[in-house]
Amino acid sequence: MRVLNDPHVPCVPDAPRAWPAPQAPSVRQVSRVPDTPQAPRTPRVPRALRSVGVSAALAAALLFATACGAAEAPTAAEASPEASRGHAVAGDLEVSGAWVPEPANPEVAVLYLEVANAAARDAAITGVSTDASPDADLCSTETTDSGASGMRVVEEIPVAAGGATALVDGGYHIMLNDLPEPLEVGDGVEVTLTFDGDREAVFTAPVEPMTAGSAPEADHGGHH
Repeated sequence: MRVLNDPHVPCVPDAPRAWPAPQAPSVRQVSRVPDTPQAPRTPRVPRALRSVGVSAALAAALLFATACGAAEAPTAAEASPEASRGHAVAGDLEVSGAWVPEPANPEVAVLYLEVANAAARDAAITGVSTDASPDADLCSTETTDSGASGMRVVEEIPVAAGGATALVDGGYHIMLNDLPEPLEVGDGVEVTLTFDGDREAVFTAPVEPMTAGSAPEADHGGHH
């Protein structure tokens, strides 16, 4: 209340002062963007385990390659038919590559082989016997003056000292006559080959397809 100096002027009370209305505190609206879900993190593999995993993978790859190579590799018999053919040794004489082509005539067959002589003196095949036929002959194919080829039975087949003689088509060979049963691929013929000096070589000659091929067609210092 104000106090006036004039006593005659009535006192008028002061009007109440209007105070500004309280204002509500301002609130700043913030729009919140929802968080983007993140993919779960892959657990970290310890370095030691990673090394073990790599080693195992390399070992598996090596094993697979080895297995494939072993499956594809040909056997010794497939790579060389000579490995499965008849073989025997009689002193300084060695018989190898003995086989019988599947006969075209069921009553007659032929035996091919090679004989090597490591001795310093000549040797000779003097006889032969088999379990496939009661009659077997040492034979030679010869060409006549007219150019015709003919076969004749011989008493022996020479094998020169330090050389070898191949029994092949068109040269020396062994005939198996009067076969009681036809020979088929997969059969085996038991053969006893006799040499001079009463030496013997016993072996089994497999029967193979005619296209299997013969022993070497040329000897090494011997005769045909």
